[in-house]
Amino acid sequence: MNIKEIQPEIYHRFEIILQKNKLSHAYLFSGGFGSLEMAIWLTQALFCDDPSNNLPCGICRSCRLVAENDFADMHLVEPDGQTIKTDQIRALQTTFSQSGFESARQVVIINGAEKMHVNAANALLKSIEEPESDIYIFLLTENENLVLDTIKSRSQIFNFPRQSEYLKEYLVGQGILPNVATIVSKLATSPEDALNMAQDSWFEDACRLIKKLSQLILEQPADSYLFIPNLLGRFKEKSQQKIAFSLLQIYLSDKLPDKKASSFLERTFKAQRMWSSNVNFQSSLEFIILDGMVNK
Repeated sequence: MNIKEIQPEIYHRFEIILQKNKLSHAYLFSGGFGSLEMAIWLTQALFCDDPSNNLPCGICRSCRLVAENDFADMHLVEPDGQTIKTDQIRALQTTFSQSGFESARQVVIINGAEKMHVNAANALLKSIEEPESDIYIFLLTENENLVLDTIKSRSQIFNFPRQSEYLKEYLVGQGILPNVATIVSKLATSPEDALNMAQDSWFEDACRLIKKLSQLILEQPADSYLFIPNLLGRFKEKSQQKIAFSLLQIYLSDKLPDKKASSFLERTFKAQRMWSSNVNFQSSLEFIILDGMVNK
C-alpha cells in the first residue's frame, strides 16, 4: 500500500517535518488506515543509509530490513491474544535502557495501542516521559477514545481518515460488485484486508443477517429481539462481533436522518462500548432493542 497515494495530506505533513528535522519522539496515529505503513516509512527515514533531504530511499539495506520487520532497532509490538500485556512493555523497557545495535536510535511501533492493559500503558508512559535513550514511539489505534488520556496528552496525535473511495475503486477494479465494495470500503483498513473481506463467503452471510436485523429493529422491534439468537452461531469470534456492530451502524446510518434510526444508532454505539467492556455479545445486542422499546 503506497502511503503517499492513500494519505497524501498526512504524507506531505511528515515530509516537511522530516525535512526540517522536527520529528517528535511520541506519536499517536488514530484511525488505522495506512498508519502502520506511515510508521514504517518514518522508521525508514530514521535509519536510512542514503537519505535524500532526510527522506528514506526505500532501497538500502536498512530500509529493506525495516520494511521486512527484521531491523534490530525497530520493535513492533502487537496484541498477545486480546491484549498487549504488561510483560511485553516491560521487556521493551529493558531494551530502552541500552543503545541501539545499528545506531544510537531505537523505534517502537505499538499496533493496537487501545488494547494495552492499563498497567502496560502506565509502564509505557514512564518511557515516554523519561526516555533513557534516543527512542521514537509510534502508537497505532483504530479508536483513540480507548487510549489512556495520559498517553494521548504526551503524544502528537494524527488522525488517519478511512479512504473509502480509494478502497471502493480498488475493489471494483478487482472484480468486486459495487454494492459489496461500498460496504467493505467502510470497514476495511487496507486494500488487502478489503479484498479478503469481500471474497469471504462468511462476510456475505454476515451482511445478510445484520441487514435483516437492522430492518427488524426499525420496523418490528419485538421480532428483532427474537431474531438475535440466529446471529450467535455466525458471530462467535470477537473479530466477527466487531464487524457485526460496524455493519449495524452502517445499515442504520443509511436510514438517517430518520429519527428512529438516529435513536437506535446512538444505542448501537453505546452497546458496542458495553461489549468492549466485556458485556457479552447477545446482551449488548439485546440492549439496543430493549432500551429502545422502553424509551420509545
